[in-house]
Amino acid sequence: MWITRSRPRPFPLPAWLFVGGLIVMLAMPSLHAGPVTSPAPLPPGEPSAAVLELLERDKLPEGVVFEIIENDRAALSALLPEIRASVARLRERDPDYPVAVVSHGAEQFTLTRREATQHPSLHDEVEALVREEGVNVAVCGTFAGWRGLDAEVFADFVEVADRAPDRLDDYRELGFEVIRLRPSLLDAPPEDPWEFDFGTP
Repeated sequence: MWITRSRPRPFPLPAWLFVGGLIVMLAMPSLHAGPVTSPAPLPPGEPSAAVLELLERDKLPEGVVFEIIENDRAALSALLPEIRASVARLRERDPDYPVAVVSHGAEQFTLTRREATQHPSLHDEVEALVREEGVNVAVCGTFAGWRGLDAEVFADFVEVADRAPDRLDDYRELGFEVIRLRPSLLDAPPEDPWEFDFGTP
């Protein structure tokens, strides 16, 4: 005897619409669940180890200049929390303590006016460092010239030094201590940036 199996009857169209709509509604967050909360802010940075060592001394140098020279445009952004934390610790010792930053690697090109629309938070943070904390931030005009860029392309809160190495020497003559910062989370090559080609800034 042949046993025949009847084919299951499909849901009528309205039932399919109902089931599909129910699945979509369950998958979506409730419209009445309240506003979406933003992620927690990133933890503040830690001061540079060199700054902590410096603060152990009985007498501080006349000032501190942080040197950044990396073949990675993200280096300045990565180092800003460390710079801010270092400035804060130095200013705990002396509220008027002079601090500067000299950037003369690929990272300096993130401070051009054109980059302000792509990295607005970076520009806001560096400008606040300059205008609110009194930290001088300089880039290298010679390096920019090698890339066909004039001084005018940089944001107006940035000093464009003729040659960054000379600017660092000026600080040394004033009694500043130069501290080179390296971004620990970036795989930056040890060579100097001008040995590399990173394309048009």
